[in-house]
Formats: sequence, structure tokens, C-alpha cells
Amino acid sequence: MANQTESTTKLLSEAIPLVILGVLITLENLLVCFLVYRFRKLRTFTNGFIVSLALSDILFGAVLIPVNIADQSNPANGYLVSLILFANVTNLFAVTLDRYLAVMNSLRYSYTMTRHFVKILLTAWILPIPLSLLPLIWDNEKGTTAEKVYLFFIVGGVVVPYIFILFAYIKIFREVARQVKNLAKLATYDNQQQTAREGKRVTGEGRVARVFAMIAGIFVISWMPVFFMTAADALQRDDIIPPVLWTVSWYTMTAGSLLNAAVYAFFKRDFRNAFLRLFRCRTVSFDRHGSEEAISGTSLN
Repeated sequence: MANQTESTTKLLSEAIPLVILGVLITLENLLVCFLVYRFRKLRTFTNGFIVSLALSDILFGAVLIPVNIADQSNPANGYLVSLILFANVTNLFAVTLDRYLAVMNSLRYSYTMTRHFVKILLTAWILPIPLSLLPLIWDNEKGTTAEKVYLFFIVGGVVVPYIFILFAYIKIFREVARQVKNLAKLATYDNQQQTAREGKRVTGEGRVARVFAMIAGIFVISWMPVFFMTAADALQRDDIIPPVLWTVSWYTMTAGSLLNAAVYAFFKRDFRNAFLRLFRCRTVSFDRHGSEEAISGTSLN
């Protein structure tokens, strides 16, 4: 009886913090989605990808955490972890592509995204589904080549896209710096107003790119324990996995999902203004400040 009570107490001590964090993740990402729905100025292609990222975080907080707490041995855990992992990667890849096109090919950005936005978004969610089924095969075929196959997909589905994401942001920031420098050289009294507008657009795109670079960095750090355990398990080196790492991984993944919405709220001006306007903390004029993306004419409407 004492052992059962101790076991229940331990389970509750582990479950309650995760439940609270799961609720917070769900609520703040629902708020992100609501802000885009509520304020027309936020309905841009870039913010459409933010909503997609928020949905993957909602899936983590509202579905994965409760399923794991209810039954840690449930095979659905592996599927959901993989689905959210790959969905985060594909959505981060998509929003990086969005920023790359906005900075590197700004004249054709609106035309390109108008034609391909829905296709990119659907691909970002459809592609993770078959990749996520591999852990179920892996569990049933322990000791076969399925483990190596899954490790290959982890490398191909996570590492390779992240190499692209890294180099894309390096190129984006270099291009922003180059354009700002060129605009400063070209500035004259006659075209000062036009140069100022273009400079505002370029620096705005750079600020948005920094936000998503932060999100990409948070993702890598928060999912690092999962990457390590997956690789060790696939290589049949479970002995190098510390017993506490599985618990730690849940808190790092949770922290990542929790931080994403906070990054939008604090570092993305259009979301910050919408949040303040919604809660009437102070008067915010969207006509005066606007959103960084709106400067480029990237509205979904």
C-alpha cells in the first residue's frame, strides 16, 4: 500500500507540472491564432506560417502531453513525437523559404507566394505523416534495419533541412546588410523619401528574419535530447542514455513550445501591437506602425 501511494505521488509530481505547461502552451498558441483571425493587418503569408507553427505547438500541448501522461508505453507517443518533430522542421523550412524569397527576390515574392502558399503549407503537414509512421514499424521490428532506416530519415528529415535553414539565414542577413549599405550610398536629397521607405522595408524584413532564426535556434536546443536518444537507440547504444534524460527531454520540448509564442509577442512588432491592442494596455495605431510584412504588400486578403 505504501509503495502504491509513493508511486502515485511520484506520478502526480511529474504529471502536474507537465499538465500546467501543456495548458499554457495551448492557450498562448491559441491566442496567436486568434490574433491573426481578429486583426486583418496580421493576415499575411508569413503570419500564415506562424499559425501553422502554432498549430504544431498546440498539438504538442493539447494532445501529446496528455497522451504521454495517461500511458507512457502507448505506441502513439512515438508517432506523435515524430509527427510534431517533422511538422516543426517542415514548417520552419517553409517560413525560411518565405523569408528567403521576401529578401532575395522581393519583386516576385507576392506573386510567388500567392500562387504557391497553400501548396507549401499542405506539403509542410502532409510530408511528416508518413515519416512519423516509422517509429511504429521500428518498435515492432526491433533489431532489424528499420532502426538504421529511421536514423537515416532523422538525418534526412531534420539535419539536411537545418543545414539549408542555417545557410539561408546567413545569406538573408548578408543580403539585408548589403541592401542597407547600398541604400545609404544612393541616398540623395531628391530620392531621400523613397530611399527611406525602401530602407524601412529592408530592415523590417531583416527583423522578421531574426525572429524566425531565433525560433529555429530554440527548436534545435529544445529537441537536442530527443535527437541524442533517437540516435543512440538506433545505434543500439542505450547504455549511453542517462535515465533522467527522457524526463529532461519532456521539459526541454515543452520549454521550446512555450517560448515560440513569447518570441512572437516580444520580438515581432505586428504581433506585439495586436496583443497590446487586444488587451487595451495602450492605444496602438496599426496605421502608423503597421506590420513589417504589410510594407511588402504580402497580405493574404
